[in-house]
Amino acid sequence: MFGKETVINFFSVESKPDEKTGERVGIDELRNAITRVAASLPEMGRTFPKYWQEVREKLCQSKEAYLPLDSVFHICKEYKLEEEDTQLLLRICRRVGDLIHYEHDPALRDIVILKPDWLATAMSFVLDDKKTRTGHGLVSFARLGQLWNDPEKPEKNRYPAKLYPIFRRLMERFDLSYRVAGSPLGGEADETSLIAQLVPDVRPEADIVRAWPRQPQTGDEQQVQICRIVDAKGQSATAEGLFYQLIVRLHKFSLGRKDFNASVHWQKGLILDDDYNGRALLEHIDNDVKITVRAAYPGNLLAVLTREVKWLVENFWEGLKCQVVVPCIEPCGKNLPGRGLFEVQKLIAFKKQGMMLFPCNVSGCDQAHSIDCLLQNAPAARRPSVESLLAEGFSEMRSRLEDLRRQNLVLDRNLRRFMSRVEDAFHGLMQTMIDEAKDGPRLFSLEPVDRSKFNPKGWAKKRFRVTLWCEHTRLPLPLLDKDAKSGVYEIEVTREVFAKAAPFLKLLTGTLSLVLPVAAAATKLALDEATYKSLENGLDFGKECAEAMSTAAGKGADWFAEKEGLEAERTGLVRAEGGVLREFQVWLKEKDPSFGGLVRVQNKRQEFLWVHPQFEKEY
Repeated sequence: MFGKETVINFFSVESKPDEKTGERVGIDELRNAITRVAASLPEMGRTFPKYWQEVREKLCQSKEAYLPLDSVFHICKEYKLEEEDTQLLLRICRRVGDLIHYEHDPALRDIVILKPDWLATAMSFVLDDKKTRTGHGLVSFARLGQLWNDPEKPEKNRYPAKLYPIFRRLMERFDLSYRVAGSPLGGEADETSLIAQLVPDVRPEADIVRAWPRQPQTGDEQQVQICRIVDAKGQSATAEGLFYQLIVRLHKFSLGRKDFNASVHWQKGLILDDDYNGRALLEHIDNDVKITVRAAYPGNLLAVLTREVKWLVENFWEGLKCQVVVPCIEPCGKNLPGRGLFEVQKLIAFKKQGMMLFPCNVSGCDQAHSIDCLLQNAPAARRPSVESLLAEGFSEMRSRLEDLRRQNLVLDRNLRRFMSRVEDAFHGLMQTMIDEAKDGPRLFSLEPVDRSKFNPKGWAKKRFRVTLWCEHTRLPLPLLDKDAKSGVYEIEVTREVFAKAAPFLKLLTGTLSLVLPVAAAATKLALDEATYKSLENGLDFGKECAEAMSTAAGKGADWFAEKEGLEAERTGLVRAEGGVLREFQVWLKEKDPSFGGLVRVQNKRQEFLWVHPQFEKEY
């Protein structure tokens, strides 16, 4: 029986020098912490064949600190394990903390680390380096090489140069560091990483004033949510080192993503920017995380950041939970608006029961607040539906976005708001299809090959054209590859099957019709106009066909089942019954096992995505 090893979070480790030797101690804690970060899934709770356990023991008892993947395959083959079973065994051993292996990372998939303490020692050299500490966590790749091959250290604590890129990538995987922008162009040796645990502890007031004025810009809204961290008893609890991880995990939103000197972060806070989705201030206040977003439409970025914090807390700190709350508003019975906190899930639940007001939970305050007003700070209650966006002057917005794509125009408030709301709706759709992502792509458009007027009745079979989309860029493969045939297939569909799938296809195609002009304008890719227009028209036609089929068949919302929990409340979206997407994935795999060249990757939350190969390195 495999059990899950209990470990300490990597970032809570504060090693102290031994009084006699001067060396830092606490390597066991660091080893366990690395194991915790590397292990992402819960205990398996099942038994396995005896020879699997024998292989596991052989790997654990090996004197080698690491082995090439081919060597592990060879060992397993001696025990009659085929390659597929070996990969499964490695996943299990990783989950229970026996070893470290990232099968989906191109830089790490060919190495299996058998001794976490060996790796922890290498990491501790970086954390303990005085030069790196003095530099507020900035360290060049050349300096890392010096730390990992210091002639003054014992031979067992020196590492060959071939491992340095692997160590650096592992530090990034453990949310310990990221490579900063603006590094010198002298090659890999001059690249610089930020060790987030070593950022300054002093709040940079001047930088904050510059990046976060007292009031939002004209036309922007401000929304606030608080991630309240609690233990199993509901009491406030500490997630040590949370902000170190957030600095790394969210660096794609950093103010310094183009020039690191523009970054604003410290040990208890950071400021982020996501272009048209707005700007955010995250602060560690007591044990909680306060997230404030300013934007034409703050809901999208606020939802993204809240979800990241919640996932991180509940997956890396055993026994801790993250309650999403909103602060009280005026009028306040104690004239201290913001002091009272209201759990969003409860507000939504009580609103469903017909309640209009909710009493303040602050002692001595007799004020009851409007639930609707409180939920104005909660994206959980405000996410737009695809239908509402399509009805709100979409044709005009699409025309303006196409001008933006062609002419690099400046975004005005209305366009920023529209683009952010579209992205919010898209995120909601993708959340309803998380489980299906493991087996194949989730984004595709479908349209009849025959462009004549579609009659939902009077046909038995039709040929449809399927086009695959990249889930990173939210763009179809023909645009990314500049090839009208890339990721495009034809399939014969019966009327009965199309009627069954029509509600799902209506939702999916409607979302993609919104996403295409937004993504194309945001990425500013040099697009072939004819291919772009063909895809745009195909989406419109496919959406109209699905709508007509849904109406004719009388299929509506009753064909869907709501997903439980806060995310279902947020999205207003539902997931398809009948396995429509899975059936499509099975057909596609038979047609093209390569899925048009799309690559399966995992994001920081261990969610699968299917992306164009040029974006694989982003994960």
